[in-house]
Amino acid sequence: MNDFDNAIILFFNQYAQISTIFDKFIVILSSNHLLKGGVITALMWWVLFNVQKDSRKNKFFIISTIFGTVISVCLARSLALLLPMRHRPIHEESLNLVLPYDMESNLMDGWNSMPSDHATLFFTLSMGLYFASKKIGIFAFLYTSVFICLPRIYLGLHYPTDIIVGAIIGIGISFLVVKNSYFIVLNKRIIQLSLFHSSAFFTIIFIFTYQIADMFDSSRELIKVALLFFKSIGLY
Repeated sequence: MNDFDNAIILFFNQYAQISTIFDKFIVILSSNHLLKGGVITALMWWVLFNVQKDSRKNKFFIISTIFGTVISVCLARSLALLLPMRHRPIHEESLNLVLPYDMESNLMDGWNSMPSDHATLFFTLSMGLYFASKKIGIFAFLYTSVFICLPRIYLGLHYPTDIIVGAIIGIGISFLVVKNSYFIVLNKRIIQLSLFHSSAFFTIIFIFTYQIADMFDSSRELIKVALLFFKSIGLY
């Protein structure tokens, strides 16, 4: 671990177990899906139904954000599997961290710390919201930084550089999708179709934003079951 990560992790860890209430609050903040994905997806629907702005433009940025989220999360997961294993701070014995109250010591054990899925996902969404509305985007960036990412550093689930790399991936992919000519043409076609199939369009958006709010837990469970099924019949 580098000196930068070491200094920040140890700085936050000095406050662990000072207050039972504070530690429990941070654990809830880190684990409660409503306080993470629920807040950001609510902002997405706010943008989508903002009658004061061009509805086609709003749809364009929301669709772009969805494409960006899928790409960035897949990229982050691929990197986590391909990069050398980096144990999370709470599993790094050399750090001798004090475990905050209510924090499980075996949480995320065996999962690569680099990059942060949370940072990748929510910075992608924040950048997409920023393109649609600077005020909402800035709020999303601040909320993601303070209430989603910082708790994960405090609890020892990620190093600061895990968060930074995730943020770079999320922001970069979001910017690429909004500016890339291929995605611009694709998004415009989807918007055109949404005018004739609005029910299907909003249903798909709802399902996707629900999965964001749920941190894709439901999707991951279904994928696991599907893989087990295919393995049982010899197709995997």
